[in-house]
Parts: sequence; C-alpha cells; structure tokens
Amino acid sequence: MVKLTVVIPTYKEKEHIKTTIAKVYSNLSKLNLNPEIIIVDDSEDETYSIIKRLQKKHNSLKVIHRVNKRGVGSAIRLGIAKAKGKYVIVFMSDAPDDTKYFPAILRKLESSYDLVQTSRFLKECRMVGYPFTKKVFNWLCNNFIKIAFLEFRLKDFSSLFKGFNREKINALNLNANEFDIGLEIALKSMRKGYSIAEVPVNWVERERGESKLFLSRLAIHYVKRVFGTWLNYSHLQK
Repeated sequence: MVKLTVVIPTYKEKEHIKTTIAKVYSNLSKLNLNPEIIIVDDSEDETYSIIKRLQKKHNSLKVIHRVNKRGVGSAIRLGIAKAKGKYVIVFMSDAPDDTKYFPAILRKLESSYDLVQTSRFLKECRMVGYPFTKKVFNWLCNNFIKIAFLEFRLKDFSSLFKGFNREKINALNLNANEFDIGLEIALKSMRKGYSIAEVPVNWVERERGESKLFLSRLAIHYVKRVFGTWLNYSHLQK
C-alpha cells in the first residue's frame, strides 16, 4: 500500500515545477518514503512538457493534463480522487521551499490526526511580502469563522497546504472548484468532528512567475462558501 500521495495542482508553473518536484522527492527520501505524486495540470505553457520529461526520472510521478483551466479546487478534488496513499498532502507548486514542512505534517497524521492544516498566522510564523489587502481579508475571514462556528483553536482556515487521511477526506463530498476548497475542507471536517492540528509555516512572496490568486475573484467564492456552510451547518451530515 502506498503510504503518501502528494497532490499538486499546477497552472503555468514552468519556472517552479522542476525545482518543486526535486525538493518533494528530496525531503521525503529522508523519511525513506517513495511517495506517489499526482500533478493535475491546467497549463497552457511548457509546464506539462517539463513534467513529462521528469517522469523518465521518477516512476511514481503521475500527471493529468486538462485542456481548459477549470479551477484549483477541481484540480485538487481530481487529484484526491486518483490518490492511492493512506495519507494525502495537497501542496502548491509555487513554493518549493515549503516541502521542508512535509515531515511535520506527516508526523501529525501518523499520530492519528484526521486533518493537518498549515497555518501562516501562529505567533512563531514569519511573513515576507504578504500583501496588506490579503492580510486584512484573511484576518476578517478567519475571525468571522471563529465566531460563526465557535471554533477558536484554529488560526488559518483558508490555507490550501494541508494533509489528511484519505478515507476521511473522501467522506466530505467536496464540491468547490476554486480556492475556497481550503475553507470547505476545514469547515466540513469541523462538522464531522475530525481531529484537526495546525503546523506553523512561514510565508514568503514567490520569486518567479505570477500569482494565480486574485483577491477580487477569490473574495466572492470565500463569502459564498462561509455563509452557505453556516446557513446549512446543522444540516450537514456528520
């Protein structure tokens, strides 16, 4: 049985993808793991061809190429559906240095946590180049969720960098197609009564390429997800 699957959604990440894959394998080899890596790629640039070349070196590297961009949430859901690992880590390809947090996430999962979230907002975290508007939006969103759902233990509900037990995540019936999938996973896990832990991570502005996360488009998905879940929270299946 495969112990760990790493799901990586990509969109125009030709500047990062080679380094990201190298660091994933490097960090997990220290734990004597040969993970299954599933990349769901919606790119229109050379990202897909780079991944295909890397497959010659890594036989556990799989790629699903989709012709039209369909949203990061739908890419993550597809990767989870194809995963064979007992545990799954969702990782964003534009932050290759963050692979150093994989061991901490895996340790939490092995100690019986159902969901392990990375948090940018714990006291020990460092943020470099984080846009002020996004910081304010995240602060408002996270604090509203704490009050609305009476959940004060967690600090970062929206991060997409998460690890979880595959059987548990499959029971959530995820449907988000955009960045709000991070919220959906957290809120539905809370409703299910899953055991949840947070791992502190630093956030550093990407050095190459451009961010695919635009606050104007992101905000509407977040607002709909939070209020939709809040209104139906008592009716969600435990």
